Amino acid sequence: MRSLFTRSEASEDRIVVGTKPDVDVKEVTYVRDSKARLKELHHLCNRYKGTPHEVKIKAVYEKTQTIHDYLEGKKRGYELEIFHLRNTDHFINTFTVILDVFLQRENIAASPYRNGRTTSLPEKSRAFKNKHNLEEYRKIEMVRAISPPGPIFTPGTPERNIPQLTIPDISIDTSAKLLYYKEDAAGNLISREIGYTSSDLEKEGFLQYVSTCLGIRNVAYMGNALLSIFNNNGSQPTGLVPIVHWEGFLYALNLNDFRLFPVKISRK
Repeated sequence: MRSLFTRSEASEDRIVVGTKPDVDVKEVTYVRDSKARLKELHHLCNRYKGTPHEVKIKAVYEKTQTIHDYLEGKKRGYELEIFHLRNTDHFINTFTVILDVFLQRENIAASPYRNGRTTSLPEKSRAFKNKHNLEEYRKIEMVRAISPPGPIFTPGTPERNIPQLTIPDISIDTSAKLLYYKEDAAGNLISREIGYTSSDLEKEGFLQYVSTCLGIRNVAYMGNALLSIFNNNGSQPTGLVPIVHWEGFLYALNLNDFRLFPVKISRK
């Protein structure tokens, strides 16, 4: 019939009415993963109910839902995935750790009164879950000596004067960075750098690590300082150590054994 009423040849690119167009599998995956993240955010909202952060968490959830609806409607699943990778995943991880550490501290503070005895930190709050990584970490000297050690005491020589316990004046080094070691999601020991000029994301990751290892919250990172600090093996090397602010005071943090030493910043 087409040859009788038309002059042109029949087109090969015909679409039969009623057939479904091809479905983009990646687009479906992106949208499904996005909905899973929204579900996690909603769960986080429920966990933060009754806290000072409840309104903020809810606002983030609502804005994320709006962005999801808009990009899904435009069939821009790849952009939706990038948005979640850059923002949502980090937000969920950060505020989950904050709440978990807070609940751990509350349980630790209450347990001596409930059970009549003290208890150690829960296993999940320790620095390393992998025992092999823990042993490897113990061999690493986080505070490395950068100057020759003082004279060695030998029998027969006068004893050195014992220094008085004082709070030292320190100066923040705004250019130097130090290494610290943590485990990734797969349980591998990895190194990270932290310094005064590090990005907010790097500083936040370091504070999560410190909060988990120390079992404290509301810690702020101030920078690094050159300081002679005591090691757990009895030595006192001079090296770069992180300075943190906690509960209104400044502390130098020894990354070898996670001990805090009070300091004050020189105002000269």
